[in-house]
Amino acid sequence: MILVLAYVVIGLALVSVVWGLVTAIANKPPGKAQLLYAAGVEVIVLVQSVIAVVAMIGGFRPAEFATTIGYLIGIVVLIPLAWFWANVERTRFSGVVLAVAAAAVAAMTLRLLVLWTPA
Repeated sequence: MILVLAYVVIGLALVSVVWGLVTAIANKPPGKAQLLYAAGVEVIVLVQSVIAVVAMIGGFRPAEFATTIGYLIGIVVLIPLAWFWANVERTRFSGVVLAVAAAAVAAMTLRLLVLWTPA
């Protein structure tokens, strides 16, 4: 796991949280730009997760291996699920769904940074 990239993920996710809440407060569904931004955050999350998996395949063992795997799977699936929901249900609450998913990704990435210590 690359420390700088993890902080980039957290920062981008927090921007997505604010954006989702702003669209909900404005009583508007997420627009194309917001959905593209969420997709971009997902790409960065995928890059970070692939780097972490490659490091573990290469022999690195985090302190809590199973928990780390769970978090890596979780951060990869959250944004696509929220993105799909936001596309299917075009209401103001779609922004909240994107915000909650992004907040979870930020929190889980912070937790991964804590877990990413050698066993």
